Amino acid sequence: MYPYVLNAFLRLQSSSFLNLEKLFGYRLETFGEKSMIIDLHVHTDRYSQCSSLSPESAIMNAKSRGLDGICFMEHNAVWDRKETEELSRVHDFLVFRGMEVGTDMGHILVFGMEQYEKQMKSIKSLRSLVKAGHGTMVAAHPFRRPLYPNRGYGDWDLTISPEVGAKREIFSMIDGLEAFNGRSSPIESLVSLKVSKDLGLMNTAGSDAHCPQEVGKSATFFPADIHNEDDFLKALRNCDCYGVHFG
Repeated sequence: MYPYVLNAFLRLQSSSFLNLEKLFGYRLETFGEKSMIIDLHVHTDRYSQCSSLSPESAIMNAKSRGLDGICFMEHNAVWDRKETEELSRVHDFLVFRGMEVGTDMGHILVFGMEQYEKQMKSIKSLRSLVKAGHGTMVAAHPFRRPLYPNRGYGDWDLTISPEVGAKREIFSMIDGLEAFNGRSSPIESLVSLKVSKDLGLMNTAGSDAHCPQEVGKSATFFPADIHNEDDFLKALRNCDCYGVHFG
């Protein structure tokens, strides 16, 4: 089972603190000298109409929070590699790209694909395309309201058990779960973490930022150096990363 890199305590809605290591048996890791922290879920106003965050502002805020990189995750759209590589060069900062695809089973974070295609609305078609392209699929905020239509991630409330959540069909067609999302509630994160552990799936984290102050609230820990997009995609394919929440 993958170790999980977490802050030692996660504040709950009751304002109490819960020791996740004691509750779920997660082993807390320390950051090594060569480790990297990257926010995997950032929307910009370049390609996501719902965002008020410019690419430049996203990068500056990520740098100010001490992150090592950022991934622009646009809705049903993906940046050109030359664009993100130029931003990396200009700002001396790692900038990657992905897309948040709306499917008949919820929102999926997709890495390693060059363009959006209409058939991606079907989760089965998306899985086939991503598999053929050697990409990676991660279920975005898998236990968030509002409910997704047409089955989606399914109905739930605060009493859902991870055992029930783990039975959803969507989790048989992805590579990982977004355990921490900067816009999700603590209880959502707890369920996501437990489900990812029980199913042996990778867990990631991202801020889901749409404005400057949201950047870096959650991010993903990579235990080895990442120098470019190829390193980044390889680490994701190898599930060599873990979610972390900063708040």
